[in-house]
Amino acid sequence: MRLALRLALTFGLLAAASSALVGVGIRYRLVATETERFREDVRGICERIKGEVKRQADADRTLITGFCEGNELVEHVGLAIDSGEIDERRLSFSSRVRTERKAFGMDELLVGVEKGDIVGASPTTLIGMAPSEVDALIRADASTYALRMGPVPAIVTRCTKASPNGRLVGMVAARHVDPTMDRIARTLGITVVPSWPRRAAVADDDGSETAALTTATASAPKPRPKSAKGPASAKSSAPPPPTPVAPSVATSSGASVAGGAERATCQIEDARGAALPFEIVKSTRELEANLAEVDRAVGVLAIVAAVVAFLVAVVLARSIGRPLSVLAQEAGKVAAGEAQPLQVRGSGEVRELGLAFDRMITDLAVTRRRLAAASRVAAWREVARRVAHEVKNPLAPIRAAVETLRRLRAREDPRFDEYFDEATRTVLDEVHRISNIVTEFTRFARLPPPRPQDIDVEEVARHVVQMHKAAAGELHLSHVTQRRAPAIRADRDQVIQVLTNLVQNALDAVKDVPGGAVTLTTDTDGHYVSFSVADNGSGISPEFAGRLFEPYSTTKSSGTGLGLAIAQRIAYEHNGELSYVGASANGRGAVFRLVLPVEGPPPSSEGPPPSSDG
Repeated sequence: MRLALRLALTFGLLAAASSALVGVGIRYRLVATETERFREDVRGICERIKGEVKRQADADRTLITGFCEGNELVEHVGLAIDSGEIDERRLSFSSRVRTERKAFGMDELLVGVEKGDIVGASPTTLIGMAPSEVDALIRADASTYALRMGPVPAIVTRCTKASPNGRLVGMVAARHVDPTMDRIARTLGITVVPSWPRRAAVADDDGSETAALTTATASAPKPRPKSAKGPASAKSSAPPPPTPVAPSVATSSGASVAGGAERATCQIEDARGAALPFEIVKSTRELEANLAEVDRAVGVLAIVAAVVAFLVAVVLARSIGRPLSVLAQEAGKVAAGEAQPLQVRGSGEVRELGLAFDRMITDLAVTRRRLAAASRVAAWREVARRVAHEVKNPLAPIRAAVETLRRLRAREDPRFDEYFDEATRTVLDEVHRISNIVTEFTRFARLPPPRPQDIDVEEVARHVVQMHKAAAGELHLSHVTQRRAPAIRADRDQVIQVLTNLVQNALDAVKDVPGGAVTLTTDTDGHYVSFSVADNGSGISPEFAGRLFEPYSTTKSSGTGLGLAIAQRIAYEHNGELSYVGASANGRGAVFRLVLPVEGPPPSSEGPPPSSDG
């Protein structure tokens, strides 16, 4: 099959598949967005309901408070109480209470005096309330509204005013929650499912007004979990309560819930913590209609996109197939190692691709040379900086000693001869230190490549331990074999150099530790051999652990800081690894591990074979 045909089929299938995938992805995203938006709307309705209830309660409280302050009814009740004419005027006051309740649009209204004397109430069934309950309602906090719990939940507001003789007259109003919920539900197109049994409305005593009754005794609202009661309640002497309506769905609460529906649980609370939980239900018919419209739009767009993409793919395949075949043949020569400029025929982007490929071949060679040079410069710059830093440290005491000698000599100080010996020793010691730094740097810079040969791992480990027995003195130095290691190919002298450095560092770490011990352990998994050097010294701080293998990093006053750097370089050139493992098994000291491959270093790292003269 020719390249052009293959490209046409491939592009066409990719176009169709990508169009389908994009369509599915867009649909999924739109469906998720629309569904989440719908759910957010439902959840937002809870806040809207709570806000509407609070606004209604605040409006009721403002209305009732203003009535107490500016209306004559409460003032006249106070005057009647003080003058003893309350009984003669009670009927008149009661009639005015009924009138004011209708004017306020409240479901319940009660005017009373402290200690529980009811002056007027509407509906009249409230007159049967106990004096203690009336007194509690009047004395309750009037600065905020309260929720009345029970079979007929209500929003209760109140106000009080003192008579000239100091008698407290109060007005308590209640607005039933159910009608408020029904009004909000109709406005928002939802269904409210209350957690309390809904009660049917019944006629007032004179048949001219209606109010929902409850068999609960009225009292001031109380915080959760104790249920609070409002002013509109009756004792057992009141007319019997009506049969409760089924609590599943409010009959006049907005949209039907037939079919799918989204639900959210909400509650309204007052300042004291009393809460009325309820559930809102919103039909998903609107959501389903929106999703169906999304499906239709995405489907049409996907089909159109697939057809257009397939046609474009055929045209593109025919236009670039032949030039690409030539380009592939020429590029194959480069892949085979013949890095020659391409002879590309064609026009447009294909020709630009060929020219760019030619430039890439040229730039690649130049870049490789530049990177190698820059890497060498950066490496030597860092080494020079570190060497300068290390050499600078010994120069300070040398300079101080010389300057002191010059001052003593200039003053012909009699202590000159005494200080001369001390100063010259300091100079010689620091010069020796500089010499050691230069020597170690020379070893680091001129480290020869490994000259591998077959070596016995166990013999090398025993040899290193035996070399340090005398230096260990009373310290415990031992060799442990976990699994017998096979012979490996490695530079014996360099491996001994690494192990010597590790063992010497471990001995230095435990020389002042009672019962100090150093263990050299060998192990193998058949492909790699490991040498682990563990001690029970004070260990290595986390701050210094990250710089262990950097040149000139050391905690010793007499060290150059190149030992571990040289050791790690030897490990790398053997295709192995030298690492700091951490603390010993007992949580103390430090463990370093050298891992070497059994087959030895790669051929590119090997030096000439060892000569007979060593």
